[in-house]
Amino acid sequence: MRGIRTLAIVAVVVVLAVLVTAPAQAGQATDAGTASAGSANVVRNGHPHTVPSVGACSLAGPQHNSSTGAIDAGIVPYGAANATCGADATAHTSKSMANGTNFTLSALQSYGGPTIKIGNYQVTCTATTGGTNAAWQFGGLSGITTPQQIPNNYVVPVKSTNGRLLANVILNEVILPDPNDGSITLNMMHIVLFPTGTAPGQIPLSGDIYVGSTACSPTP
Repeated sequence: MRGIRTLAIVAVVVVLAVLVTAPAQAGQATDAGTASAGSANVVRNGHPHTVPSVGACSLAGPQHNSSTGAIDAGIVPYGAANATCGADATAHTSKSMANGTNFTLSALQSYGGPTIKIGNYQVTCTATTGGTNAAWQFGGLSGITTPQQIPNNYVVPVKSTNGRLLANVILNEVILPDPNDGSITLNMMHIVLFPTGTAPGQIPLSGDIYVGSTACSPTP
């Protein structure tokens, strides 16, 4: 039986700033502060479908944003969302937060899988000069079953009625830089569609769907 979680699940990840003496690896640095209700990049039958970050905010601007929702080709709809990113220069702190509603993934139904829904959710990333703190919570989850305590990068395989892998749902996905500079990127939910490919004769479907994303770096 697929579980329905009506009570909110809350998780917190704390990262302390560490003095880095080695040069950082090449790559994009973590944003000072961003948050969004989610985004999606999906390819179905060779055609790309993209949902840009929904209701996203950034310390670099816009610091306040909202969305009435987003949908692309019926693959993945997001409900109304809002986000606020702000900093206190005197206290040397920042906070980036996004709230989302009514996320639904029904594209797996035609492959013998469940419809995944989340009624409401929130992601937050706060920062000080000493480190960062990322947190999330959600309510009204259906379509997959989760433990009461969800560790970092917890993977829920989603399978069809005949046992074929349709998606991997990564919960509490935490991405830390190497070497550690105290920053953090958090995706409350990251859905990887058909990581081993679709079955012969089925419409090809692949891509990544994010629900509740935030990132921040220690403040100067």
